[in-house]
Amino acid sequence: MNDTGPIAVFGAGGETGMRLLRFAHAREQAIRAFEHNLPPKDERLEGIEYIQCDVLKDEITEQLRGCCAVVSTLGVAFGPSAALDPPPLYTQGTRNILDAMKAADVDRIAVMSAAFVAEQPSVPAWFELTVRPALTKILEQMREMEAMLEREADLKWTAVRPGWLIDLPFSGEALVANEKLPEGCFRCRHADIANFLLRSILDEDWVGAKPAIGKPEAGQYESPRAIKSELGID
Repeated sequence: MNDTGPIAVFGAGGETGMRLLRFAHAREQAIRAFEHNLPPKDERLEGIEYIQCDVLKDEITEQLRGCCAVVSTLGVAFGPSAALDPPPLYTQGTRNILDAMKAADVDRIAVMSAAFVAEQPSVPAWFELTVRPALTKILEQMREMEAMLEREADLKWTAVRPGWLIDLPFSGEALVANEKLPEGCFRCRHADIANFLLRSILDEDWVGAKPAIGKPEAGQYESPRAIKSELGID
């Protein structure tokens, strides 16, 4: 990888994106952070270039010129309206990024997908029966995003598939396997996948692959009650 240019990060204001920026900042890695709503100036990390961007509408080719790679942590926040009619961030948003990358001569991208685009033996049956059906349209978009990457000629891509995301501190103990979550894994920490996304770019690792990442967590974080609470379901 040409490491002289910055890494472009889309979805930089989300839970995973913000953690990725902190990891990159600690490594003194140059970053262009793209986000629909920019953080207040006093909350921005020094040395990171912040760019306001609506990935569904804005022309971004010029902002990508000189970048060595792209990371997309774009995501749809789960909710009733989003589940029924999710915005096309994974499909049209990714298409717009790929078109801009080609025009700007950038050929490396890592995106955040989800483990649940495929059957996962380690995922609890209650989750498959109750939560997965509500994610159908979002998961369909993610599958199309992965297929889009596979169809793109001369693109060095990685589609990372985390387990059900959870907001806990960085563990450094995440387990990774090709396409399927490692045995006993159901959840994935935002910080763990943020670190993995960054490392996959810096190390030129998992190119043309769909690594699944997760970590066994305490029962209090993996119970139906915990998931329902996070989703705002009584």
